[in-house]
Amino acid sequence: MVKTISLIGFIQAIFGILIFVSKRPKHLSFTIITFWLFIIAISLGTKLLPFDTVEYLKFGVFPILFSHGPLLYLYVNSLVNENFKLNWKHLLHTLPIFIIGIQRSLGNQVSMNSSPDLSENPNYIYNNIYYALLIISVVTYWILSIQLILKHRKSIPYFFSNYTAKNTLNWLILLIVVFLFLIVIELFISYIEKLMNTKFTELSSIHINLTIFTFMLVFFGIKQTAIYKKQKISLSDSVKTKNTQAALNERQEKDLNKEIIQYLKTKKPYTNPDYSLQMMVEDLNVPRYKISHVINASQKKNFFKFINEFRVKEVKEKLADPLYKHYTLLGIALECGFNSKTSFNRIFKEETGVTPSHYKKSLQL
Repeated sequence: MVKTISLIGFIQAIFGILIFVSKRPKHLSFTIITFWLFIIAISLGTKLLPFDTVEYLKFGVFPILFSHGPLLYLYVNSLVNENFKLNWKHLLHTLPIFIIGIQRSLGNQVSMNSSPDLSENPNYIYNNIYYALLIISVVTYWILSIQLILKHRKSIPYFFSNYTAKNTLNWLILLIVVFLFLIVIELFISYIEKLMNTKFTELSSIHINLTIFTFMLVFFGIKQTAIYKKQKISLSDSVKTKNTQAALNERQEKDLNKEIIQYLKTKKPYTNPDYSLQMMVEDLNVPRYKISHVINASQKKNFFKFINEFRVKEVKEKLADPLYKHYTLLGIALECGFNSKTSFNRIFKEETGVTPSHYKKSLQL
């Protein structure tokens, strides 16, 4: 049974590696997740090897488990930080792997095929210490990763016109919560087994957890693409933004504001639910920091609110147009660039003070 579960997880990991290696366009996040799946494949693959063969590998799989926390943290960074690059300082994250691996090799305490459960190898105090350090490492890195995601979410209204599964990273938070839940269950079972001096099952919970985790990582990771495409303000842009008032005089600011509004009215790019600040930058061929300044200063609002005001106006126009009288409210909302019924109802009420259905009824009076 253990080998069957490990085989399923191993195949999933290899399948994911092949997909991410061939995925285009290339992005750093794909490289990190590919390496992550490779580490998982090693961890699960050892259960498929003959025990005698595994015994020669004294380093052990257990130290490799310390890589999951750092890999998640680096993966999240590659998604939410446009300017993120891997460098030599990131190798510091691997120190626990090598230190513990060397100690275990010299001490010959646990083979690669051994389980890291607290209920096993009770005579070796190092095993309990390592297991506690593993839990601390995973929880710490994953809390830091959630903080990165939450910080990123605060910047979404300045760069995007809709909240989507791609830019909110809800799936990644779900993945973290599920995995932490599985760890808690594993600890609870290990504690009860040790307390009762028995073993409920021969199954290795760490391999079950990795198999479930691998499935979710591949399933959701395939759908995730790069969030930012040269959108976030770089250091040079930040300096320019501080001096935008000097770079743009009052006349230039008014002219650019008119150009933006005219562009939105004539082209209606906001009907694209994925419309972003970068798309506006590319269409107008105007530096990002200038457009951001005009929207924030002249319109007194962020990009999200600015664009959705145009969408609400478009909805109101279509509701008053006889050509759209057979359309449902949701159908009109989707035509105007909203990506869900929930966000449409909320934004429409914020802008008009009434719900879309109430507004539609008022037109029929």
